[in-house]
Amino acid sequence: MTMLEKIENLLNNNIGDSSRLEHIKKSIVENKKIYNSDIQYVEELETKRLEKLTESSHKYHPDVLDVTCWNCKKRLVQSSKFCSFCGVRQDKSDSKFILRLSRRIGQEYNPLKLISNFHSYQILAVIGGLAGLIPILFATSNIDRILEIIDFYTGRDLSGFIDGFRAFGFVATILCLVAIMISFVIKKSKKVGRILFFLSFMILIFSLMVGVAGFAILLSAAIMALKKRRY
Repeated sequence: MTMLEKIENLLNNNIGDSSRLEHIKKSIVENKKIYNSDIQYVEELETKRLEKLTESSHKYHPDVLDVTCWNCKKRLVQSSKFCSFCGVRQDKSDSKFILRLSRRIGQEYNPLKLISNFHSYQILAVIGGLAGLIPILFATSNIDRILEIIDFYTGRDLSGFIDGFRAFGFVATILCLVAIMISFVIKKSKKVGRILFFLSFMILIFSLMVGVAGFAILLSAAIMALKKRRY
């Protein structure tokens, strides 16, 4: 229902200040600026008119049970075919109702909509943390085999440093986990950006270049957080 139609209904039912309503109506017809206070005034009067209409229906049909509109959740009488507030059809046997309801549920509980609520730097932080974590865990669990291969091709025996490599791998693993969680724990994006920037280089160093993919993605997430972009 347009603003002009609402004003016509109010004037026909002698609701509100007729002179003010006529002034607002004239402004609409002449395409003049309408103040927010005038719009609010009309909306409040229209709400009161609809409530009075609903109350009168209760008065003449006291045995009818209350129901709520599936769209706007306003109280209606059970025999209502249309909502007197939003105008939506209430016939639940109608196939169009089922279609509208399914679309409404799909919009409210759409997983893609939930994902879009996250900042892009948070998603990148998770991807970057996993991109660094997986190869680091693989390298740490197979460090004996890796050192044997290095010894075979280069003739350098690094088995004496195996505990050091494992310690570095453990620290790099913790750093990756921190990078994944930090963007969801701290709300200020710029602070998250500075921490991710620091963590990305620490992961690169402690992983001995194994987590280079995670470093690149986390660095991008840090820059994005510092610029506070959202897509």
